[in-house]
Amino acid sequence: MSATVTDSAIILSRVPWREADKRVVFFTRNHGKIDGVAVGAHKIKSKLAGHLEPLRAVDVMVAEGRQGYKIAQCMTYHNFVDVEPDISRVRCMGILVRFVKHVTEFGHSDPELYDMLFRGLALMQATEISELEGNFGQSLMNLAVHFGYAPTFDRCMLCRSEENLSRFSPEHGGMICTAEKVFEKTFIFNGFSPQIVVEHLKWRGLV
Repeated sequence: MSATVTDSAIILSRVPWREADKRVVFFTRNHGKIDGVAVGAHKIKSKLAGHLEPLRAVDVMVAEGRQGYKIAQCMTYHNFVDVEPDISRVRCMGILVRFVKHVTEFGHSDPELYDMLFRGLALMQATEISELEGNFGQSLMNLAVHFGYAPTFDRCMLCRSEENLSRFSPEHGGMICTAEKVFEKTFIFNGFSPQIVVEHLKWRGLV
């Protein structure tokens, strides 16, 4: 990357850094995942602090310094967390961004992924509570397919049979038929559910 990067970004995480700074991980539209330090962002008078919360889409500028990138400018253009957030929505959003953070490499550009993540977060924000679980499951599944981590639902992961698929195994990443014996944790399969995808990704340490 060049010495200065200006891009649209979604904030994936933010942690304290040293005494008064914050280290922020962004997924940018054109430069992929980058991180930078916001000097003095813990100070009350910091102009950056309010724009460095996770689950925001921002316009950001980072400049290369001696010890990595420093955040020179950051301005929110969309906050996915409402003033009075619903915990279930925030939880769903958190899983989406953690997955993207874990599976992406620094500096690898993927504009399609950026747009996919933005749409998923916006959907979590706007959807009716009654439809949240289904829309979350589809958004997470879309991301899993994009990275090649989607679970398998159409055949047994042990014998490849397409019949009598009754259980889902997070360890094997797919269905197990009634003829096979497994000793690890499995889930009774009554149709696609977000929890199955979450457990599948948890097993791999991705959410």
